[in-house]
Amino acid sequence: MGDIVPRNQLVKQGVQGVVGIGGGIGLLILKAIASAGFVPGLIAGGIVTIAGLVIASSREDRTAGMIALGAGAATIVASIPVIGPVVGWLMPVAGIGLIIAGGISLFRFLSNLRRRSR
Repeated sequence: MGDIVPRNQLVKQGVQGVVGIGGGIGLLILKAIASAGFVPGLIAGGIVTIAGLVIASSREDRTAGMIALGAGAATIVASIPVIGPVVGWLMPVAGIGLIIAGGISLFRFLSNLRRRSR
């Protein structure tokens, strides 16, 4: 019950929590931009897609780059007037899911951090 959590697991939980909450908020913002119209959605989606390609070029950050690339592509698709309403519902659902998962990871991080300080 009172086992000390290893430092690498504690760091992983903290990073997952912060990245999950940040990614969820980012997806909600991208959905709002995509809802504003085709041109703002195309610009924001293009920037995020290009950033994802740049991030994915390094071997260590390939997963994060692919996630950013997917978010950018989803923003572009959600801004298309005909397809957007069909696909656009997925972005807020994914954003809220990421926020919840990040919150759970942060809760675990804080509870394990408190265990280490005893």
